Amino acid sequence: MKSFFVQSDGSYFVEISIPSEKFLENHPRPEGAIEVEVRPEEYYDYVDGAWVENADRKVSVLSDRARVERNGKLVSEVDPIASNNLRWTELTSEKQAEWTQYRIDLLNVPEQSGFPTSISWPSKPD
Repeated sequence: MKSFFVQSDGSYFVEISIPSEKFLENHPRPEGAIEVEVRPEEYYDYVDGAWVENADRKVSVLSDRARVERNGKLVSEVDPIASNNLRWTELTSEKQAEWTQYRIDLLNVPEQSGFPTSISWPSKPD
């Protein structure tokens, strides 16, 4: 596997296998592509021959990832209980309150003080 960076447009790409010479003749690498170390994370920029963390992009990427995880928990854990009237009405009022609080806690994850670098995920009710 080889990684490449193109300075002119800031693009980065990875070859997961070694292309044949014939392939490279028909599909050459972009002009100016240089082989580089694998990018540590998508929020790193290639600057002066090294990968440098971009703090603003890191916050954006980690925020997006956390929201995706949170939304997945809402869809896969909360919705099958809370949006199913038959299942919901079978729960005691205490269990309904637990599930309601869990949903609220998930929705409030982005409001946590350490978000998105430090997240305290709420516990799913039993």
